[in-house]
Amino acid sequence: MKDYLKSERVLKGSLCNMFTVLMALCNTEDKDQVKALPKYNDMDKKLDLMTLLKAIKKMVYTGGSDNRLAKHNRAMTHISFMGLQQERYQDIQDFREQYRA
Repeated sequence: MKDYLKSERVLKGSLCNMFTVLMALCNTEDKDQVKALPKYNDMDKKLDLMTLLKAIKKMVYTGGSDNRLAKHNRAMTHISFMGLQQERYQDIQDFREQYRA
């Protein structure tokens, strides 16, 4: 039981750290979109990674709007993602910008 509680505490700490890392990797445009969400204050206070990932997923697939074109946007995102390859000396930010273009 002691090991279980310790591993659960470590998991929660890791999820909080991932929240911080993920927010640091976002550019200012993405951060502004996330901060504009109504549940951002609660998400930031709790460092809730899963809510942040859901919000980012919605922004990617629907552009942050309603879900009218979600299936089409999801398909187009996957098609564009499958064609990308990171060049040998390409930095991760450049690769990310190539994906967003």
